[in-house]
Amino acid sequence: MAGFSYTSDPKSPFFALDEDDVDDETFLRSAKKSNSGYMLSGETGEDKYLEEKRLQLLERKKMIEERTIQSSQRSLGILMESEQIGVATAEELLKQREQLERTESRLDDINSTLRTSQKHIQSIKSVFGSLRNYLSGRPNEAPKTHDAGRDINRRPNPLGEHLNTIGQEERNEIASDHPGLRVRGLAREESLTSKPTNVNDVLDSNLEEMSISIGRIKGLARGLGDEIDLQNELLDGISTKADKADLAITRQNRDMKKILKK
Repeated sequence: MAGFSYTSDPKSPFFALDEDDVDDETFLRSAKKSNSGYMLSGETGEDKYLEEKRLQLLERKKMIEERTIQSSQRSLGILMESEQIGVATAEELLKQREQLERTESRLDDINSTLRTSQKHIQSIKSVFGSLRNYLSGRPNEAPKTHDAGRDINRRPNPLGEHLNTIGQEERNEIASDHPGLRVRGLAREESLTSKPTNVNDVLDSNLEEMSISIGRIKGLARGLGDEIDLQNELLDGISTKADKADLAITRQNRDMKKILKK
């Protein structure tokens, strides 16, 4: 039908033609161009929207990963500080234990000397018998000194063993190269280059070190608890020996006053 043209029929308005009429081929070409242009414009807008959405999701994913890594590093920093506090507390407790054991040793020496003094007082109270024994020149029994070193060895020392297990080198490593310090900018710069950069690898590494750190803290906590229990027993023993020495001194002072009055 292309190329066929209608003729004007003045008797029928349906077949009337004016200057704006076009033939079929021209009309179809115009319609194809219009439809093609509309669909192309629609597809470009949708692709742009999807691309923007994808970029937004990637940016959100990156922010979440960064926050997760920072959170794990802060947790490691807190664990590191807890370890350092635990180690420092353990070392102070061990020093305190040494002082308590020396105090106990001195009290043992004092009580041993007081026992010998009590024997002398009893000898003086027996008058002639005491004079005879005193003038006979028989050597008095030397006070038995208490060897604190043997007592120290006899007592269990789980806290000291745990500190030895951790080791000074490992404690220094905790203090100087712990991942938690990196978030504070305190770690050695060269340590940063040896750490993984992939997000999953970093998280796995941090979680592994957190697990190890928690294990060390649990060991320190058990050791501190055992050491405190042992020192409480040691304090009870010191208190008992101090009371015993006080009673012995009071008794001997009373006996000496009676002898001097005679």
